Amino acid sequence: MRRRTLLATAALLPATRAFAQGNDWPNRPIRIVVPFPPGGPNDIIARLYAPALTAVLKQPIVIENRGGAGGGIGVDAVAKSAPDGYSLVISSSGSLVINPHVMNVPYKIPDDFTPISVVTLVPEALVAHPSLGVKTLPELIALAKRQPGRINIGTAGSAGISQLAAELFKAQTGIDITVVPYRGAAPAVVDLLGNSIQLLFADLPVILPHIRSNALVPVVLASRQRSPSLPDLPITAEHGFPQVLADNWYSMLGPAKLPAPILAKLSEAVKIASQTPEVRDGLASQGAQATWTTPADFTARLISESEVWRRVAQAANIRAD
Repeated sequence: MRRRTLLATAALLPATRAFAQGNDWPNRPIRIVVPFPPGGPNDIIARLYAPALTAVLKQPIVIENRGGAGGGIGVDAVAKSAPDGYSLVISSSGSLVINPHVMNVPYKIPDDFTPISVVTLVPEALVAHPSLGVKTLPELIALAKRQPGRINIGTAGSAGISQLAAELFKAQTGIDITVVPYRGAAPAVVDLLGNSIQLLFADLPVILPHIRSNALVPVVLASRQRSPSLPDLPITAEHGFPQVLADNWYSMLGPAKLPAPILAKLSEAVKIASQTPEVRDGLASQGAQATWTTPADFTARLISESEVWRRVAQAANIRAD
């Protein structure tokens, strides 16, 4: 009888400990890992959210930049951290749903993490050099079919969402265009402005200033919804290509087995932070959108988009350099 009592008590300990952790959490600073160097979009997003999260959680948010391996080093560091709510990561979607299919990574998605929320949406826009003479997606498709193989489309990086978006675009529209991967958005934009390439898939914030100055022509947005920054620019679904989706998004995750009470508090904190003017307006000024999703919806997104990009990468035989 005594042994049964001891066993029953032991079985309750993890649940009791999780409740206790959630009840007094947080009681010290929280570390958010940014798996890229300072100054980039991932870093900017995390630092916009940090003060708003500090205000909600009443504890300092410490940003730690741990770049390398396309975001993999920082993401893996959090996966291997204690599931106590004090080590989190804000990561780009590429590190989570693309990298596992184009390179060897030491973590599994979503198994090694507790998904918390998508925090920012950054749509991918397809833009053209004005000399190409197209302003809409139907016009571009018609031109590409008249001139197979003669139009080049740049991408803001090899084996990233920009390149996979271009390959998905080719597969869905059936047009013959040449995909030209660049090592970053900056050189791709320079070549597009110089008319060395005619098209480019890139994050909207990167090319928005050139669209506003009329140096580049926006063709379509590969997103589920129109952007407040370019409300007149149609999305791919409006032209009959609902599967050409390439939202680049940034999200918050913790290590696997994060206690439910802590997850609930983090989820609510992100929801509140995403609605603050500082976060909302700060992201909107750059063509991005603050957002929030439930942990369940975020998990479903991880699984579905990972499968989409796995198929695209496999079909196009894409591997990271």
